[in-house]
Amino acid sequence: MNLDWKWIGLGALIMIALSLVASIILGFDIGSELEGVTDPADIQDIQLSGGQIAFAAVLNFLAFVIGGFIVGIKSAGRTILEPAIAAALAVAIALLLTGVFTLGNLVAGGLEQFLPGLLGGWLGERRKDSKVAG
Repeated sequence: MNLDWKWIGLGALIMIALSLVASIILGFDIGSELEGVTDPADIQDIQLSGGQIAFAAVLNFLAFVIGGFIVGIKSAGRTILEPAIAAALAVAIALLLTGVFTLGNLVAGGLEQFLPGLLGGWLGERRKDSKVAG
C-alpha cells in the first residue's frame, strides 16, 4: 500500500481549517457562556447544556468526515488511510499549537478523529469510484 504523503499533509490542513470553521459556528452558539473567560482555569466553571455539547460534538465530527471525504475523492491513490492519518496529524498539530500536547491527549484525540477521517475517506473513495463507473 502506497500512501500519498502530500494528501496526508493537505488533508491535515483541510481538517484544521474545517475545525476552525466549526469553532466559529460553535462560538455563535456558546459565545455568551464564554464571555469574560480570560484564564484557561476558568473553563471548568462554564456550564453548557447537553444540546450545546451535542452540537459541538456533531460539528467536530462533521469537520473530520468532510475533510476525509475531500481527501478521499481528490487523492490519486486508493486508500482510506490517508484521510485517517491526516485527521490524527491535524489533532497532533492542534495539540502542539495549544500547548496541551501529551501522549495521552494525542492517543485520545487522535483516535477520536481517526474514525471520522476514515469514514470520510471511505465515502470519498466510493464517490470517486461511482464517478469512474458512471
